[in-house]
Amino acid sequence: MNRNKLSFSLIFLMIIISTISCDKKAIDKPTITKITPEKFEAIKDTISQKTLVHFWFSYCQPCIKEIPELNKFVKDKKLQIIHISSDKSDSKMQENLEKVITKSNINHCYIIDFKNLYPNGTKFINIMGDFSKKIGLKDASSPYYVVINENGKIEIESYELKKIKEYIK
Repeated sequence: MNRNKLSFSLIFLMIIISTISCDKKAIDKPTITKITPEKFEAIKDTISQKTLVHFWFSYCQPCIKEIPELNKFVKDKKLQIIHISSDKSDSKMQENLEKVITKSNINHCYIIDFKNLYPNGTKFINIMGDFSKKIGLKDASSPYYVVINENGKIEIESYELKKIKEYIK
């Protein structure tokens, strides 16, 4: 009888440990949220500290290569950061984005809402360029950086992280 109780207790303990472990993995999983031009403007209106917006996509090797440097810079300067991906939402690209942000220690990333941007569909897509025009930026490609001040106003835009770093010294 004692042996059965011990076996049952061990199995129960293993189930609890397994459940806790699975829950931790779910908590550690990064989030991806769709963003529209209207949602970007709403977010911009809530900014209360200098913020760096990082436009990129998960297949862009220069974008991925700069992420460790970008993470260090943001941490050193105590900046808020908003990552916005131009990967095509609801596609294999979004699946790849999740893998890349997990590997890059990015906890949250917005992804441009493809169906919102192209409600009637399109044959030619320039997700980043079309989105950036709708929010009043230059015709951007990836990587692209925008500094927004504590009042929600754009201070500088650049394709080069180096220029942003020089600006924020």
